[in-house]
Amino acid sequence: MKHLFLAAFTALALSCTAGAADKKDEKKDKDSASASESAEHTLADFKIGASITGPEVKLEDLKGKAVIIENWGVNCGPCLASLPDMQKLSKRHKENLVLIGAHSQDATDDKVKEVVKKHKLTYSIVKGSNSPSDVSSNTIPHAYVFDAEGKLLFHGVPSDPKFDKAVRKAVAKKA
Repeated sequence: MKHLFLAAFTALALSCTAGAADKKDEKKDKDSASASESAEHTLADFKIGASITGPEVKLEDLKGKAVIIENWGVNCGPCLASLPDMQKLSKRHKENLVLIGAHSQDATDDKVKEVVKKHKLTYSIVKGSNSPSDVSSNTIPHAYVFDAEGKLLFHGVPSDPKFDKAVRKAVAKKA
């Protein structure tokens, strides 16, 4: 039974990749790196897609705010499992932080809206995001944390303890 569960979980995790990476090991190291381990980037280096639900947001209007962009998908189990935590984070820091959910899989807007409604998400959901190639990821969930000056503090999976540390730092700088 344990082996069956492990095999199912592994298959689910593999289905959450947005594309196959040719240099898997090198990419894995880059995906889990903190921003301090990669080139300096700012929020201005990133682009987000059109709004699907929630407040409409434009990155150029977020100067002076801490920002998280989280790439996720409706067919990704770990992504769906993290949505309640992202909602709590958004609510807890609503004065200091803008959370943007960037839907990054093939799905209709209606399907995304169903998931948003089911999880009672109130933060902005957009159609994907684009990041510089040296901080991009082919896997989801993947989060980018920026401080109030727009400096990239972290990029990687939201379950990484460095994510929470970066969020605290970004929010503290804003407060």
